[in-house]
Amino acid sequence: MKKKLLLLLLTSFVIACSSDSESDDSQNPSSSSRIKKIEEIQNGVVIKTTDYEYNSSGNISKITVKDQAKFYQSTYNYDSANKMISWNLKEYYISSPSDVIEQLNSLEYTNGLITNICIDRKEKESGYVTNSIDRISHTYSNSGLTSIKHYIPITGDEDAVCSDVSDVSNEELFEYSNGNLIRYEAPGMGFFDEYYKIEHDEGNNYLSGIKPDAFRYIYGSQVSVNNLKKINVYDAYSDKLTATVQFENTYDKNKNIIKAVEKYYYAGTTTPSNTTTMNYYYY
Repeated sequence: MKKKLLLLLLTSFVIACSSDSESDDSQNPSSSSRIKKIEEIQNGVVIKTTDYEYNSSGNISKITVKDQAKFYQSTYNYDSANKMISWNLKEYYISSPSDVIEQLNSLEYTNGLITNICIDRKEKESGYVTNSIDRISHTYSNSGLTSIKHYIPITGDEDAVCSDVSDVSNEELFEYSNGNLIRYEAPGMGFFDEYYKIEHDEGNNYLSGIKPDAFRYIYGSQVSVNNLKKINVYDAYSDKLTATVQFENTYDKNKNIIKAVEKYYYAGTTTPSNTTTMNYYYY
């Protein structure tokens, strides 16, 4: 599941954007404009929406995601110095809103970089409540993210704290070049062992200027400077290419704002098995 989430982030979260204006470039927002809403469309149907909200300082305050099955809402918390210290996540199936996961994710910093995310989770299902404590740790090289370790949560112990979570479940590996994520691997995660080689274009990524910097680290990857052009998926054992995700990005005349993106997924054929259109809107 975590591996699928990361691929989802790579192919939909950290990609290009589309403005409200359709024809007049002079009305397009600048590269510093704040994202307001993202729509994902397949076969003419909106399958997912993501709404962004900001506080008075211009920092991310809330993200609400709705797909055809689930609802997710993240609310971001700051200290008196406007430093992001935590975020609250609420998650449930739309068909069963009373069965909900509520999660507090607290950030620990070392030299200004997030090194631990402590997770206090409460799951409500059929009237029963299950508590657990979990942790994610980040490792860096020259301020660049190189790995994330996921740990085995402690469940049912109300006295457990973040430091008690010590058994590693799996690890994600990252490689960057010129500010762009070019390789991702997560050995042992998911049903298959794969790694991804990633190509970018020269256009500005719409999230690269979003405040604060911590926002771009908390979900498990830094936001690349540029936008995705291609993701090649390889079998980790044979190094055989198994799938390709291709992006067609359309920019304004200054390449400051991506106005549209078409995402194509190929798996062993020359015809895409899946096509997604991304529409992005700004404040």
